[in-house]
Amino acid sequence: MIQLKKLFDIQLEQKQDIEMPATCRGDLLISPTTGGSFCGDKLNGKVMPVGMGLTYTPAPCQNEVKAEMLLEMEDGDKAMLCINAVLDIDSEEEEKLIRGEKVDPERYYYKGTANFITGATKYKWLERKICVCNGCVDDWTKVSFSIYMI
Repeated sequence: MIQLKKLFDIQLEQKQDIEMPATCRGDLLISPTTGGSFCGDKLNGKVMPVGMGLTYTPAPCQNEVKAEMLLEMEDGDKAMLCINAVLDIDSEEEEKLIRGEKVDPERYYYKGTANFITGATKYKWLERKICVCNGCVDDWTKVSFSIYMI
């Protein structure tokens, strides 16, 4: 039986999106990460203003999200968090988010995998774990994920 253990919840702040339409992988939205924070039983800290999210839209209502961000733990050690996710959302719900309206996360599918890269001895164990994530779009400037270890 597969069991999940929550590592932390993370809130990301993104600003000044850059649009690149009609790439070979679909429309591309580049979202620079400007900050944020994460909180869990053993892992807590802040999201450094380094990194970005790349959202490819190969077809209407289908999004492939790749995000890399630098985490700073409470003790000052650093780790990269890499997320590969799928966001499937109805165009009507997506329009609501664009207008700044709240959309119940049950109305869309935002799930993926998460992995870590670090040089910090204390956190090396993260590099050898399989993790999954559940995403939520608060609005297009704030995105959150719950990160779970399998």
